Amino acid sequence: MAYSTALSQGISILLYIHGITEEHCFNFLSTKVISEQLNIPVPTTVKVIRNLNNARLTIAKEGAKGGILLARPLSEITILDVFLAVEPGKALFKLHTDVTLQGKEVDEVKQKIADSLQAAEMAMQSHLKEIKLTDLLD
Repeated sequence: MAYSTALSQGISILLYIHGITEEHCFNFLSTKVISEQLNIPVPTTVKVIRNLNNARLTIAKEGAKGGILLARPLSEITILDVFLAVEPGKALFKLHTDVTLQGKEVDEVKQKIADSLQAAEMAMQSHLKEIKLTDLLD
Protein backbone atom coordinates (compact mmCIF):
# COMPACT_ATOMS: atom_id res chain seq x y z
CA MET A 1 0.00 0.00 0.00
CA ALA A 2 1.33 3.42 -0.89
CA TYR A 3 0.61 6.55 1.04
CA SER A 4 -0.44 9.79 -0.57
CA THR A 5 2.06 12.50 -1.43
CA ALA A 6 0.95 14.39 1.70
CA LEU A 7 4.13 13.44 3.59
CA SER A 8 6.47 14.93 1.02
CA GLN A 9 4.13 17.91 0.60
CA GLY A 10 4.05 18.48 4.37
CA ILE A 11 7.83 18.33 4.58
CA SER A 12 8.13 20.73 1.62
CA ILE A 13 5.68 23.17 3.19
CA LEU A 14 7.55 23.21 6.50
CA LEU A 15 10.93 23.61 4.81
CA TYR A 16 9.57 26.41 2.63
CA ILE A 17 8.07 28.28 5.59
CA HIS A 18 11.35 27.91 7.46
CA GLY A 19 13.43 29.12 4.50
CA ILE A 20 11.29 32.13 3.73
CA THR A 21 10.88 33.24 7.33
CA GLU A 22 14.61 32.87 7.96
CA GLU A 23 15.66 34.62 4.76
CA HIS A 24 13.11 37.41 4.61
CA CYS A 25 11.98 37.67 8.23
CA PHE A 26 8.34 37.20 7.26
CA ASN A 27 6.03 36.31 10.10
CA PHE A 28 3.11 34.59 8.39
CA LEU A 29 2.94 33.18 4.86
CA SER A 30 -0.30 32.89 2.94
CA THR A 31 -1.55 29.48 1.89
CA LYS A 32 -1.90 30.81 -1.66
CA VAL A 33 1.77 31.82 -1.84
CA ILE A 34 2.87 28.48 -0.40
CA SER A 35 0.66 26.67 -2.91
CA GLU A 36 1.99 28.65 -5.87
CA GLN A 37 5.65 28.40 -4.89
CA LEU A 38 5.53 24.66 -4.23
CA ASN A 39 3.22 23.84 -7.15
CA ILE A 40 0.70 22.13 -4.88
CA PRO A 41 -3.00 22.74 -5.59
CA VAL A 42 -4.59 25.17 -3.12
CA PRO A 43 -7.15 22.64 -1.76
CA THR A 44 -4.36 20.12 -1.13
CA THR A 45 -2.19 22.78 0.51
CA VAL A 46 -5.09 23.78 2.76
CA LYS A 47 -5.69 20.13 3.76
CA VAL A 48 -2.02 19.44 4.51
CA ILE A 49 -1.66 22.69 6.47
CA ARG A 50 -4.82 21.89 8.44
CA ASN A 51 -3.22 18.58 9.45
CA LEU A 52 0.05 20.33 10.34
CA ASN A 53 -1.92 22.82 12.45
CA ASN A 54 -3.82 20.03 14.20
CA ALA A 55 -0.51 18.41 15.06
CA ARG A 56 0.80 21.76 16.35
CA LEU A 57 3.62 21.89 13.83
CA THR A 58 2.33 25.15 12.37
CA ILE A 59 0.21 28.05 13.57
CA ALA A 60 -2.48 29.61 11.42
CA LYS A 61 -3.62 33.21 11.74
CA GLU A 62 -6.65 34.49 9.90
CA GLY A 63 -7.10 37.94 8.47
CA ALA A 64 -5.31 40.37 6.18
CA LYS A 65 -1.95 39.86 7.89
CA GLY A 66 -2.61 36.20 8.57
CA GLY A 67 -1.09 33.05 7.20
CA ILE A 68 1.02 30.17 8.38
CA LEU A 69 4.01 30.12 10.72
CA LEU A 70 6.08 27.31 12.21
CA ALA A 71 4.89 26.48 15.72
CA ARG A 72 8.36 25.41 16.81
CA PRO A 73 11.88 25.40 15.39
CA LEU A 74 12.52 23.14 12.41
CA SER A 75 15.29 21.46 14.45
CA GLU A 76 12.60 20.09 16.79
CA ILE A 77 10.43 18.56 14.05
CA THR A 78 11.09 15.03 12.78
CA ILE A 79 9.87 13.31 9.66
CA LEU A 80 7.83 11.08 11.97
CA ASP A 81 6.08 14.17 13.36
CA VAL A 82 5.09 15.17 9.84
CA PHE A 83 4.07 11.62 8.92
CA LEU A 84 1.82 11.31 11.97
CA ALA A 85 0.33 14.74 11.20
CA VAL A 86 -0.54 14.11 7.55
CA GLU A 87 -1.46 10.42 7.80
CA PRO A 88 -3.25 10.44 11.17
CA GLY A 89 -4.35 7.08 12.50
CA LYS A 90 -3.45 5.13 9.40
CA ALA A 91 -1.63 1.85 9.76
CA LEU A 92 1.17 1.33 7.29
CA PHE A 93 -0.06 -2.15 6.39
CA LYS A 94 -3.60 -3.45 6.14
CA LEU A 95 -4.15 -7.14 6.68
CA HIS A 96 -6.36 -9.38 4.62
CA THR A 97 -8.39 -11.21 7.26
CA ASP A 98 -11.03 -12.87 5.12
CA VAL A 99 -9.11 -16.10 4.63
CA THR A 100 -11.17 -19.13 3.60
CA LEU A 101 -8.58 -21.77 4.40
CA GLN A 102 -9.21 -24.01 7.41
CA GLY A 103 -7.03 -25.14 10.28
CA LYS A 104 -5.05 -23.76 13.15
CA GLU A 105 -2.03 -23.23 10.91
CA VAL A 106 -3.91 -20.43 9.14
CA ASP A 107 -4.32 -18.52 12.40
CA GLU A 108 -0.65 -18.99 13.21
CA VAL A 109 0.38 -17.78 9.75
CA LYS A 110 -1.93 -14.76 9.99
CA GLN A 111 -0.42 -13.90 13.38
CA LYS A 112 3.12 -14.23 12.02
CA ILE A 113 2.23 -11.96 9.11
CA ALA A 114 0.70 -9.40 11.48
CA ASP A 115 3.73 -9.55 13.78
CA SER A 116 6.18 -9.16 10.88
CA LEU A 117 4.34 -6.18 9.43
CA GLN A 118 4.02 -4.55 12.86
CA ALA A 119 7.78 -4.93 13.37
CA ALA A 120 8.42 -3.34 9.96
CA GLU A 121 6.14 -0.40 10.80
CA MET A 122 7.84 0.12 14.16
CA ALA A 123 11.27 0.06 12.47
CA MET A 124 10.12 2.64 9.92
CA GLN A 125 8.73 4.91 12.62
CA SER A 126 11.90 4.54 14.67
CA HIS A 127 13.99 5.55 11.65
CA LEU A 128 11.76 8.54 10.78
CA LYS A 129 11.90 9.70 14.40
CA GLU A 130 15.68 10.07 14.10
CA ILE A 131 15.56 12.43 11.12
CA LYS A 132 15.00 16.07 12.00
CA LEU A 133 13.88 18.35 9.20
CA THR A 134 17.06 20.40 9.60
CA ASP A 135 18.98 17.21 8.66
CA LEU A 136 17.40 17.52 5.21
CA LEU A 137 19.00 20.94 4.76
CA ASP A 138 22.59 19.80 5.43
